Amino acid sequence: MLNRIDTLKEVCKLISETFDLSIFFVKPTGEITFEITDNRVLNPLYQNEKQNLFSILNFEPDKPFQVPVIRKTYFYENYILFSVVHEEMIEGTLIIGPSLPYVLFEQKINGLINDFHVFAQREQVSHYYSSMPVISIDKLLKISVMAFYLINQTLISTEQVTKENVNFGEQGNQDKSKLLPNTKREQPQAFHHDPLLEKKLLTIIREGRLEELKTFTQMGEESTGVLSKSSYIRSKKNVSIAGITLATRASIEGGLHPEIAFSLSDIYIQRLEDLKTIKDIDHVTGEAFFILTEKVNQVKEERFSKTITTCKNYIYNNRYERITHDDVANQVSLSHSYLSILFKKEVGISVSDYIQQVKIDEAKNLIEYTETPLSEIGSLLNFSDQSYFTKVFKKHTGITPKQYKEKFHLLQE
Repeated sequence: MLNRIDTLKEVCKLISETFDLSIFFVKPTGEITFEITDNRVLNPLYQNEKQNLFSILNFEPDKPFQVPVIRKTYFYENYILFSVVHEEMIEGTLIIGPSLPYVLFEQKINGLINDFHVFAQREQVSHYYSSMPVISIDKLLKISVMAFYLINQTLISTEQVTKENVNFGEQGNQDKSKLLPNTKREQPQAFHHDPLLEKKLLTIIREGRLEELKTFTQMGEESTGVLSKSSYIRSKKNVSIAGITLATRASIEGGLHPEIAFSLSDIYIQRLEDLKTIKDIDHVTGEAFFILTEKVNQVKEERFSKTITTCKNYIYNNRYERITHDDVANQVSLSHSYLSILFKKEVGISVSDYIQQVKIDEAKNLIEYTETPLSEIGSLLNFSDQSYFTKVFKKHTGITPKQYKEKFHLLQE
């Protein structure tokens, strides 16, 4: 009869052979109890040595993972990590991987080789990436759920895993691997950023929505083109500079004074030029987006009294609920009539019209950024029926939801 560890190893072997993934079982002390690699090629850039692997995954063996966590390295690899639990005791952590989220084309491989000065190992590096399994984010989430169940006998949903892995949440909505060749190492074209993701990010910055920015999924590597064939780091800097430039324009459109916006842009672009690691570049880029959004938020709040700002935030945060004038008045402890006078004076329209406006703006976002059917959008936003939704939409935009969708898609084409 197999003991506990031998049973665990056999289950891990089945997972490894099914998905062509290496698996490491690490004790809380950092000791690797067993590994299942089946002689798979190791990454020549760091040889998968224990300390190197732990470092690039930001992995601390003594810290538990309640649900599977997907960690991405700066070598484009994805790993699944989760704790192994037996009789409510954490025995260790499983590290499953690596895999690639998409087929890696030659320019990016060359950029890594140049950045890490491993010219003599060019053939080994190329062989490593050509031999690695390509698993989309959607599928990787499902593998993590299945493995977690087989090991811990606890069934969780992919939604739970996605919630804990914000950086992979929206990437999973579009399986980029379907756009790439899977069987032959053909040379695909460089993929550029998703214009819908870009537009959504710029909308968040323009509107000063800090809370949304914190949970917004940044564009993945598979969705950005190569802006430098000789260096991955140079390419990342160029992509970040382009992103900060667009964010700066969005902040100005949101009401930030151009002098302030351009000064901040200059500061962050200059900081980027001095950086040497991908991690630092990502951090500074994210900081630039956050500061610009925060400044827009401050400008918008300065335009209105604290009472009206509270009302506006309440309406926005509850845009998917049924909201009435009285609901808003109760939030700031004012009478219906007094809030009506105050709101109209500061905002220029009535509370009811503003509620409609916020809901219609969200309807436009749903039409632009998602595949949600028009028949469902009105219901999602708590309009009483489809005809009323269409009537209100036309009141605020001049056209029907169907016409807006047709116009938007014509613009996209």
